[in-house]
Amino acid sequence: MTMKLGSKKGDEKFNALHEQLESIADSYVADPKKIAEYLQFASRFYLYSPANTMLIHRQNPHATFVASFQAWRSQGHSVRRGETGMKIFVPVNGTFFKDASGIVKQLSQATEEERKLVKENKLESWQRLLFKIGTVFDIVQTNVPYTEYPKILTPGVSSYEHATIAERLAIYIQENVCDIKTERTEGATIFGSFTPKDNIIHISPALEDTARLSTLAHELGHAVMHNAQPELSPVEMEFQADAFSIMLHQELGLEVSEDTKGHLAHVFNEMKKEVESEAIKNAPAESDKKNYVLSSQRRAMISSLKDVHIAYSEHLPSILKTIKDPSKPKDFERTDQEK
Repeated sequence: MTMKLGSKKGDEKFNALHEQLESIADSYVADPKKIAEYLQFASRFYLYSPANTMLIHRQNPHATFVASFQAWRSQGHSVRRGETGMKIFVPVNGTFFKDASGIVKQLSQATEEERKLVKENKLESWQRLLFKIGTVFDIVQTNVPYTEYPKILTPGVSSYEHATIAERLAIYIQENVCDIKTERTEGATIFGSFTPKDNIIHISPALEDTARLSTLAHELGHAVMHNAQPELSPVEMEFQADAFSIMLHQELGLEVSEDTKGHLAHVFNEMKKEVESEAIKNAPAESDKKNYVLSSQRRAMISSLKDVHIAYSEHLPSILKTIKDPSKPKDFERTDQEK
């Protein structure tokens, strides 16, 4: 997080919220199984940063659609009197300048004369990203009629059969991401893979509809995030693909299996070991190595999840449009399937 914005009292609240965020993130690092729960929740909040999604989840795990007081008002709705909102970090642009003595100040602290000089470009000024505390309210805290919920929430597509979803997801992948080849894999327990060099998803012909859908979702995660990121370790790439798949499963109204959650926890534990090894090598001599490792693991997790959020938010609207499109054929021919 870049910088905070506010008075001394506001800074205290900012620091308290930041400490809460660190506590939440540390609990996920300590117990990776919680990450799957977070991801299922995050499937509804992919437009928010991982940090804000974690804060919303901690304050109201039942939230489904949140917006600020002003955002609800702009849509013709209002927050009910007496409701307590959820605190999040809101990015804002702050203007800074150097006064006549060369001291850096924020424009909000400028005198009238200094403001005039800044406006006339007689004092050097620039903008910097800051954060302040904002408040959001869930839809149930507003006067939005229940009949309007489906229009706002845009629920998933749980009414579709797995076979139909799998074939329409395959259509989306082939039209927008990469080719799919259905062919024999190297082992019976290898359901699918993604080859960055050829930009192809490989799927086993032995998979039934549910397993095919799950495998497509996982390999799609690889395809949209790892086609041009060789600097990531195989373990982190697997973690991100699992995370992407879990969010997509949740949005589509599909069950996230215990095996999937267990696999996510396993690869994240391996990722933690990689980060720990690197952190121990790079820790400053005077630092508390245990805290330095934990801090590094926390940052690595949030950074990795941020990439997942970005990829998911970029592709989800089009995925849902393709899956819900009645013009798409229900029996899509699988490419290169062995006969």
